[in-house]
Amino acid sequence: MPYPPAAVPRTDYASWGKRVGANLIDFIPAYIVSIVAMIWYFGFIGSMITALQRGEDNYVPDLTSMSVWMIVLCVLSLLSLGWNIYNRWLTGGRTGQSLGKRVTKIKLISEQTGQPIGAGNAFLRDIVHYLDGIAYVGYLWPLWDEKRQTFSDKLMRTIVIDQPDQRTAV
Repeated sequence: MPYPPAAVPRTDYASWGKRVGANLIDFIPAYIVSIVAMIWYFGFIGSMITALQRGEDNYVPDLTSMSVWMIVLCVLSLLSLGWNIYNRWLTGGRTGQSLGKRVTKIKLISEQTGQPIGAGNAFLRDIVHYLDGIAYVGYLWPLWDEKRQTFSDKLMRTIVIDQPDQRTAV
């Protein structure tokens, strides 16, 4: 009785640089919120310092402008969260590609099925990514891992692969 053919090992794992690039693109809205928050914060601190330098011991900040800034930051934060839900969990889970992954031509798939992991698992994978953040070792793990997986990829049994160009694929 002949043995079944051995599975051919994959060699199309996405590079760490492409994965980082995809994440940078995916989180642009969050970066914008952070920049706006820092501008407001440093402006607020600067006005307090200026008031104290003038000798205004009982400085009271302008509550109207503070309220406007807080509303703007809350709206921007909600928009950023909405983008993350749509881009990374819904679209990324359904197709395997968020905007960043499409731009960098990589794809997130299940290691067992080779298919996209679905919205629920994409959300769970992002939650598990917090383990990668412990001392940043998990995020760096793809640099030396055979399958270029992070800790969350290992736990979720996912891999990120280079997406072949559909025009040249036969």
